[in-house]
Amino acid sequence: MRTRALAAAGLIVLAVACRGEQEPLRSRVEGVRAASTVSLDTWCDASWAGDAGPTLTLPTVEAARAGGTVPPWSTEGRVWVNLWATWCLPCRREMPLILRLAERLGSEGRPVDLWFVSLDESADDLTRFLSENPEIAPGASVRVVSPAELGTWMAGFTQAPTSSIPINLMVAPGGHLRCVRVGSLRDGDYPLVKAIFE
Repeated sequence: MRTRALAAAGLIVLAVACRGEQEPLRSRVEGVRAASTVSLDTWCDASWAGDAGPTLTLPTVEAARAGGTVPPWSTEGRVWVNLWATWCLPCRREMPLILRLAERLGSEGRPVDLWFVSLDESADDLTRFLSENPEIAPGASVRVVSPAELGTWMAGFTQAPTSSIPINLMVAPGGHLRCVRVGSLRDGDYPLVKAIFE
């Protein structure tokens, strides 16, 4: 038994020694080298130019926070809608980045109305979660009231996969959808986000 333990310890030391001063191991996804240029057509799961995209409206929503109100929906300016849920860890991790990117857009003369739209089925669970985590989904934070209506609403994005979240919907002034992005954003995505909101 002691021989096996020593052998296992030796293999661990050998594995560490063989790695030397190399970069830390990464997941297969992170280890894939990104293309030198990425177009909006490949970054967005669905994209439209100009006024070709569908006009975005929200399904029936209610305030996500206790005592909150639903702000008026307006598509006169740029609108960024983030679909998320309390049980979605990638969604919660992405929110600080979305806030930073939106702030940067504003500082560069491209302000956006940022909406966090919760897909949580239980209003009580969402309210409790947000009261315990006030930094999550600040500002215009709402919850879709009816799961049935949600399905019908999301069917309007037929060109994009809508079976997983987070989903980011980016809308040009005038209300036409420009980009549907499924999956978490990264810091390096800012140039693409900026191009969408030109």
